[in-house]
Amino acid sequence: MISKNPFYFRELPTDGPFCNREQELQELCSHAQSLANVVLYSPRRFGKTSLIKRVQEHLAQEDVVTIYTHFYGVTSVEDLASRMAKAVFKITQAKEPLFKKAVRIINSYRPTMVMTPDEEKGMAINVQLASTGLSGFELLEDVMESLGKFIKETDELIHFVIDEFQEIVELPDVLKIEGILRQHIQQHQASYTFVGSRRRILLSIFNEKHRPFYKSAINYELQPLPRQEFAGFIAEQFSLRGKECSHSMGELIADTVRCFPYYAQKLAYFVFERSGDKVEEKDVKLGIETLFRDETPTFEGVLLGLAPQQIALLRAIALEPSHSIFSQEYLRRHRLGSTGGAQAAKKKLLKLDLIEQDNKTWRVVDPIMDKWLRKYLTGT
Repeated sequence: MISKNPFYFRELPTDGPFCNREQELQELCSHAQSLANVVLYSPRRFGKTSLIKRVQEHLAQEDVVTIYTHFYGVTSVEDLASRMAKAVFKITQAKEPLFKKAVRIINSYRPTMVMTPDEEKGMAINVQLASTGLSGFELLEDVMESLGKFIKETDELIHFVIDEFQEIVELPDVLKIEGILRQHIQQHQASYTFVGSRRRILLSIFNEKHRPFYKSAINYELQPLPRQEFAGFIAEQFSLRGKECSHSMGELIADTVRCFPYYAQKLAYFVFERSGDKVEEKDVKLGIETLFRDETPTFEGVLLGLAPQQIALLRAIALEPSHSIFSQEYLRRHRLGSTGGAQAAKKKLLKLDLIEQDNKTWRVVDPIMDKWLRKYLTGT
């Protein structure tokens, strides 16, 4: 069934409309086929997950075994180990010889079938801890060793994606976890892609000398989509559903969201719903207001996790991007208190990837949060 609205604001399906990224697809596929490990990073809502799943779709057509998991919200070493095991069982369940091999080799967990609310999917794979007596780091060691055996006994090339990999830093003894993972991954004759949005943390894992993963993967930054091409893509999607959208209106949508793919899809979705046969500027403005309202609970949730001085600095940078946020005049103008307090706030905002320095100018990373902060917290 073809959707009335051509735009998505969830993870883009692998057969959905995709703007460009041909070079990225080619390069990431080539790295995978060359058994190179890659760190894929960009701001949140930049389309990394949609891209890497499309990469795996292309690889699967070349008979590569593509395994995907994520570490978002990981709570323990045991949780981490179970996600790795579950990912292997999930991708192999449709390939009986591989599934039997995985069940035989991975002894710490047993796959179980569970009903899903989605009638089309029917059953889904889960895992249960086997009676091995292992826990914690021993369990992770066993799963990674088993994964190595599985890779060695599999004739096909294996590509393993770990999304939001940087979330391991939230666990105790993170260096020990990194050490176990690196020790085994460097021996696996497979390709790994480590994906993440908290760029500063992710890159420190792979580029700081004292970290186990130091210089073990290619740093691959996902760049913004080309403005003109993205604008044309947006206009074309409207046209395919019978609505006239000029290139300039496509540019307005792309520019409003700073070419962030997720936000462009979401804003375009709202514009499509509100516009008539022809997209006009007033439709885009109404779409922006709808987007603000829809994202408000998310942004408020972010602010709830910040201290007052961190909120003050974030708001100041949204209102006045600057290359000198610690100057006495800037601190005074935005009531940021002491230099030391502002520096501590900056450190936290950087860790959360809420701010960045672009051409020596500090700005808010998220383009819609940036506009939201100015509109709702500063009244501009």
